[in-house]
Parts: sequence; C-alpha cells; structure tokens
Amino acid sequence: MREMKDSGVAWLGDIDSRFDIKAIGNLFTIKKDIIGREPDQVLSITQRGIKIKDTTSNEGQNAASYAHYQIVNVGDFAMNHMDLLTGWVDISRYEGVTSPDYRVFTLTDNTQIPEYFLRVFQMYYSNRVFYAFGQGAANLGRWRLPRENFVKIAIPCPPVELQRKIVDEIATKVSKVDALIANQQAQIEKLKQYKQSLITEVVTKGLEPNAPMKDSGIEWLETIPKCWQVAPLKSLFTFGKGLPITKDNLIESGVPVISYGQIHAKWNSGVTIHEELKRFVSDDYLSTNPNSLVKKGDFIMADTSEDREGCGNCAYVDSEGQLFAGYHTIILNSIEGSNNKYLAYLFRTDAWRSQIRKRVSGVKLFSISRRILGDVSVVLPPEEEVHRMLAFLDDKCSKVDKLVTIKQRKIEELNRYKKALIYEYVTGKKEVV
Repeated sequence: MREMKDSGVAWLGDIDSRFDIKAIGNLFTIKKDIIGREPDQVLSITQRGIKIKDTTSNEGQNAASYAHYQIVNVGDFAMNHMDLLTGWVDISRYEGVTSPDYRVFTLTDNTQIPEYFLRVFQMYYSNRVFYAFGQGAANLGRWRLPRENFVKIAIPCPPVELQRKIVDEIATKVSKVDALIANQQAQIEKLKQYKQSLITEVVTKGLEPNAPMKDSGIEWLETIPKCWQVAPLKSLFTFGKGLPITKDNLIESGVPVISYGQIHAKWNSGVTIHEELKRFVSDDYLSTNPNSLVKKGDFIMADTSEDREGCGNCAYVDSEGQLFAGYHTIILNSIEGSNNKYLAYLFRTDAWRSQIRKRVSGVKLFSISRRILGDVSVVLPPEEEVHRMLAFLDDKCSKVDKLVTIKQRKIEELNRYKKALIYEYVTGKKEVV
C-alpha cells in the first residue's frame, strides 16, 4: 500500500509520499523573446488551447504591428495570466508569436514530462488556485497573476517515470468521460434542432396541416395560410436607440439594462427576459435618456453581430418594469403595445432572418441599421390563432428546454468528475495502475 504524507500546501492536502513539492520558479524558465520582425504566425491562447490566429481581416492592424510580440516555440508553455477567470494555459504545437502581455515559459530540466505539468496548471486554473494569487480588479475582468507570485506557487512533482504513468492514466480516463460528454452534447443539439424546426413550422404555416394556402408575395416565404396577412415591420414598430454607454458605465445595482453582449449570450431564448441578461446602470439615465427605456411588447435587438447567423438576435420584453436597452442595440418600440410574443418566435427563424442577413454589410462585424429593419416584413395570423399557436409553442418548447437542462446538468456533473479525477491523479491521491 502506498504511503501518503502531508504536502504542507493547503490546496493539495495529503500527497503520495514519492512526490516532492517544488516552486514553479525552480522547475521552469520564463522566456520573453521579442521577435522584432514580421512573424509567420500569430497565436491565440483560448480555453480550447493555443490556436493560430486569423490576421487576414484585422481592421486597423497590419502584420508589422506584431513585431513587438514574443516568440513561442513548439513545446513552450503559454498562458493568459491577465485574466484568471477566463484565461487558460497550453503547450504550443506551433511556432509563432503571442502577445507580450502573456507568459511563455519552459521546463528547465528536459527530462521532465511536460504533459504532466500541463495537467497540474490546467487544474490550477479550474480549481482557482492561480486566482488566489492574483491581483487587480476582479469585478472588471482584470485579475492577473504577477510573475513574482507565479514563480512561488507550489506544485506536486512526482518522479519522472511516475509522471508518464499519470499522464497516460489521465488520458485514458478523461477520454472516456469526454466521450460521455460528447454524447450528451449531441443529444442537446438534436433537441435544439427539433425545437427550432418546430418553431419554424408553426410560425410560418400554423397549426392546421391541411389549411388552404396562398402565395405570400414576399421573398423569404413562398406560401402562407389564406387567412394570414403580410405587413411591413415598420407598421408595427418604431425604431429607437439604446443607451450611449460602455462597459465602464455598468455598476453593481441600479436600473436594469440589456446590451448586445447579453443579447448574443447563449442563455438568451429571445422570447423572454431572463434575469441573467440584466446588468445595471445609474438611475441618472432615467432623466437624461428616457427614450432608451423599453416597455412590455418591445424588442431589444443587437445592432452588430460577429457572424451572419447572429443577425437578428434580440430579447423580447415580456414583463413590466424599468428596463433600458444598452449599448449597440436597436429598440423596436411596439406602436400598439400589444403582445408580440408570436413575433418573438418568428424572429428566431432562419426564414425571417434571411431578410436581414441579405442586407447587412461587414467583414468581421455585421451591422444592422434601422433602415434595414424598416425594409423587412412579417406574417400575421388571426389573433385567435395566435393564442393557440403560443399555447402550443410554449408547452412544447418548455418540455424541450427541461430535457436540455437535464442533459446540461449531466455534462456539468461529468466535468466536475473529470476535474476531480485529474486532481486526484496529479496529487497521487489516486494510484495509477
């Protein structure tokens, strides 16, 4: 039976007696080699690892501006230590350069196994160990890990032959967990596709499969039920502008505001205002920018998107109460103040959004203007049919959403298990076979 010992480090606890505890600075050398010329490749450090950055369309930035970037060689560790909440660390598979603000380092002893230490460092990110040594303004997303703190952080260091066994064992176990996660994610995608197709079918054809149809007379939909009407969007809404603010104007509490970043967030369903979407601004804006307030029945639409698919993303205001449209948004002010939830479902469809996608312009960012919105149209069922459609869609979508939530929780459980598994192996708490 293995012997365990007290590591003397709070976040490690007991470790395998064969492990040493060493400071990062005793195992690694920090590099800072500025390239001084045009690089062949620029690298980004993402939460999915180190990737080659596409620099072909960078507006206002040319290749010469990367001459002050630092060199990253194959096998180097590189980490974004400037944001310990969303940053990450990886071993580079590429030759290239990365921001001089990031940290590039390498093992001093090349007999050590880099992949073992990568598992430790990534565990330190996931378990907020690095975060505990950070400095800055966490509430503003600027929580960095200074060099003098980084080099002092203690890490477990088993014998080299044990490092390799640990790496192999983690890879085997983690691959099985990842396969389970991928299976759950695939099921989620199928449910989302089903939900999307269901919404499209209902809001463009109605609930009666044998209803008589007519030529719609619009470009984005060939036929519609005979009793439906077509109307320009501008006959139902006037178009306003969100607050002229930036992230720096956001505060901890105040008047709720929804800006384009929250509209593009994955948890925005488009048909209701979730609390997660809200940020806050000073109530001073109530007197200076009252026209940026929205009311029930209005929409807040993002005026820019990083891809065409996101063009048309919006949030439907389905409740009363003070709420501002924020930066980079267009307000669709309901002229009659009616229940527009049917339109919220319609706006989710690719068919309706095709009108906007054909008209937007841009390369890296696609801009939506009030003029573009004024040129699009909507289809309108009779009011009594709308009520039946909404009851049907709310029920079906709610059931799908519950299934998705169950599977997302399963993924969260699997990710927690994976994190615990890695922690136990890299500290020797779990013995390798």
